[in-house]
Amino acid sequence: MTKSLKALVFSTALLAVACLYWGNWSFPAEQVPVFRDALVAFALLSVLSEASYVRLRVGKTATQSSIVFIPFIASILIFESSWSMLLACAVVAFAEQFIRQKPPVKVIYNVSQHALSVWAGSTMFRLLGGVPALSAGAITGSLSFPWHPVAISGGVLAYFLTNITAVSAAVSLSDNTPLRAAWLRIGSSQLAYDLVSSPLGVLLALFYVKMGMLGVLATLVPLFFVRRAYRVTIELEEANRDLLELMVKAIEARDPYTSGHSQRVSELAELLAKEMGLGSKLVEQIRTAALLHDVGKIHEEYAPLLRKEGKLDQTEKALMQTHSMRSAELVGTISAFRGAIVDAVRHHHENYDGSGYPSRLSGYAIPVGARIIMIADTVDAMTTDRPYRRALTFERVAEELQRFAGRQFDPQLVATFMRSTTLRDTICARAPEKKVPAIEQAEEWPTTLPWRGRARQRGVASSA
Repeated sequence: MTKSLKALVFSTALLAVACLYWGNWSFPAEQVPVFRDALVAFALLSVLSEASYVRLRVGKTATQSSIVFIPFIASILIFESSWSMLLACAVVAFAEQFIRQKPPVKVIYNVSQHALSVWAGSTMFRLLGGVPALSAGAITGSLSFPWHPVAISGGVLAYFLTNITAVSAAVSLSDNTPLRAAWLRIGSSQLAYDLVSSPLGVLLALFYVKMGMLGVLATLVPLFFVRRAYRVTIELEEANRDLLELMVKAIEARDPYTSGHSQRVSELAELLAKEMGLGSKLVEQIRTAALLHDVGKIHEEYAPLLRKEGKLDQTEKALMQTHSMRSAELVGTISAFRGAIVDAVRHHHENYDGSGYPSRLSGYAIPVGARIIMIADTVDAMTTDRPYRRALTFERVAEELQRFAGRQFDPQLVATFMRSTTLRDTICARAPEKKVPAIEQAEEWPTTLPWRGRARQRGVASSA
């Protein structure tokens, strides 16, 4: 763990402790049984929500997501800030330590950031004129739900923004990526889902005020359906992703020199898109387009070209250059992929200076997904062993990207690529410390034509 990450954990924990210490610990003395029952009920419901988390696959790693934010939002509307924070601390600590069994430092950070998220939501709720139900009950003499839409909306938004910012800060320091990029990557997908589900938290608080424990039990049904719907959505996405990868593997099996190429390009394109701070939806579209960018080669007319040992002649080159259009046509048969994905596949061989194909687009007229795939495609070709050369090191790859920036590649994307330690580590892990023989340089790095043998090349990269 880096010093900056340790500092983040320590400062977050210290701030959470300060908010707890100086928070509002008041509770209605005349309603102790009601207060106690509410605290126990929400604690049990929160533990249940955390325990039924959903495992998510993000690239090659796994993470978890739960619906614990729903009872936490309800607690903001029921209790004073410190009691809500204490509830969050106890629940998250139990779940992280005994259910997920995470290391102590992660337990401390997750407990602290959830506590601060609850504090931010509760504080904003109060500042906008909201009064927690138990405090309102102490004033009116009976438990009541103070309906204040502006205060509730502000509290919910403050809770989610604090939570996403805290998670993004940890991801930023862990992956050495800009905070803005990490925030956009996480927040663009998570915030929309959380805000849509947040009315259940308000409903839970309202039901408890009106019906007590029976109201909590009644809320379990919609909570179950929210979790179930989320799980089914994730499982369908993963099944579709697996089917696409299986199809690409079947296509690449025809060409042993490019086995795994599309999956590697997809990984690099996704990393570069994230480094650019693009939204999660666009990142996913680029990842999918990169995976499918060569599917048109399944057509039989390309088989002889892919198996040819020597250099392609002009007629064969012209035929091979049609594969991007054929790939786009094939991808376009899936209605969900029409638009950004199809465009990225169709134009992933357009050069930045307009000398590419099929439409000779230039600059920002080329879809951003296509510009990213162009770099990822070329980098994979350069960092993969070929019959006529060994894989290039990261330093050689960086030299060539900079050399052709503004001609073949988007200069801004090249600059982002050069700054990324994540991309550097990924590429170095593929071919560490490999010695590359001297290779004749050229006007352009080819990323399409499957040249074989040891003939002199117009470049050293080939993605087939």
